[in-house]
Amino acid sequence: MLNITNNKLIFNFDTSKFNFIELFSDFLNIEINKLDLLHEIFSDKLLLNKVLTPENDQDQEIYKILYQIDQGYKSIHSDDRGNFFVLYDSFVKYIAENIFKEDLIFQKKPTLRVSFPNSMAVGGWHRDRDYNHPQEEINIWLPITSAFDSNTIWIESEFDKEDYEPMNLNYGDFLIFDSGLKHGNVKNIENRTRISFDFRVIPKRLFTRSQKTSLNQKIKFDLDHYYLNTNMDLNP
Repeated sequence: MLNITNNKLIFNFDTSKFNFIELFSDFLNIEINKLDLLHEIFSDKLLLNKVLTPENDQDQEIYKILYQIDQGYKSIHSDDRGNFFVLYDSFVKYIAENIFKEDLIFQKKPTLRVSFPNSMAVGGWHRDRDYNHPQEEINIWLPITSAFDSNTIWIESEFDKEDYEPMNLNYGDFLIFDSGLKHGNVKNIENRTRISFDFRVIPKRLFTRSQKTSLNQKIKFDLDHYYLNTNMDLNP
């Protein structure tokens, strides 16, 4: 079992087995080494021209494009699992078996993020539990492009210290951190776009059903709605 209490840990994965970057590159029709120049390829009209908050940070026009990467995103009620979800499911099973060493309840559909230069990916310093998420959740964050300094996630060192520091990761790294740690973004001044996705897991032994719902999409935090179980045969 992995002890993540009041902590954050960086791991790496086999990029030849879990080839997320190739999926994004093929889908966007952009060379892998140019994914962090997404802002030069897509119009500035895709940028959100207002202050980001946790309530509106997914409202950027780029997400109307990005969430087409998997057919399962077409509806919050869709149970489809396309190529991206199949790879994602396999990745979560891998970390359940090799890092957590126990069954996990995990977010059914990971959240995609884009941080354009002179913008941010999320609004405000926050804990997910401040927005109805279960306290037992553990956060996992995986960059598709290099994430560093002002274009990466910032996390406090300990509960309520608010001494936020950047978590510098390359593609092939991923971050696991206690959901009780406040986190967020600063304005991206690196002239590089960051693409990432994040999701939440709960050790199965700690999972209890909840009547609460997610902030924006109002999805119930229970199995078959917000979560799946790693011991299920997801991809027969």
